[in-house]
Amino acid sequence: MLEAKAMKINSTNNINYKGHGSIIKNIKRAAGNKFAQIGQIGEGVNIALDFAGKAVLVPATIMVASKEDKEKKEYSALKNPIAATIQLLMEVPILMAGSKFIENLANSGALDPDTGAKLYNENEAKKTFLYIVKKVSQSDETFRENSKKLIENIEHKGLTRKIKEEFELLIRNASDNMSKKNLLAALNNYELTHKRLYHLQNRVCFVAAIALTPILCKIEDYFFPKIMNFITKNKTQKPQTKKIFTINHFKSQILKGGIK
Repeated sequence: MLEAKAMKINSTNNINYKGHGSIIKNIKRAAGNKFAQIGQIGEGVNIALDFAGKAVLVPATIMVASKEDKEKKEYSALKNPIAATIQLLMEVPILMAGSKFIENLANSGALDPDTGAKLYNENEAKKTFLYIVKKVSQSDETFRENSKKLIENIEHKGLTRKIKEEFELLIRNASDNMSKKNLLAALNNYELTHKRLYHLQNRVCFVAAIALTPILCKIEDYFFPKIMNFITKNKTQKPQTKKIFTINHFKSQILKGGIK
């Protein structure tokens, strides 16, 4: 199967660094390339990065850089991962349920305008594109064989950036010029519809996350002191040591009137 090259970000080449510049440059380029390969950066990725920052980076920074005493540092450092966990447990289910709800509305045609334009119906755009792919496959054996795996990927994963790039490369190598135009037009329409729906889902989920903020703060204020009291109590409690009976202890207890 023909493969498309992954997009690269080379803007870091124009930045001049001092000292360990080459190391910083390579790290930034690698990070940029990784982000460029992500097909969908939306509210889900935002929640994941926010959780990683609160659960790992912020506590580590507090423990290393803060000049407060050890007890205050531990208290502040621990508050962030607890808050991030509460936020994650609440926001992820709402994100998933909200996204699915919007997707079902869109694919039923409920979000499209009265003019008949199918702006958000991704399912319809996918059917149209795959129908043209199968029509072209009937007269182009090479195209049919190379498109089988891509069709399976679309059915299971949806339209990702990588799949789109691979399909574009495959279409450009098709034998019929008219088929190329129809396929590219259908693929572009599929991608535009997919993007419209995806951005709509993220806008709705973003608004929902903002609306949840006061509730999250209340939950954090309620649970965090209880969790800290539990941790502090277990930490300060000293384990009871067992009494060790020696001969001297036995003799002293006998003289005092009995063994205690």
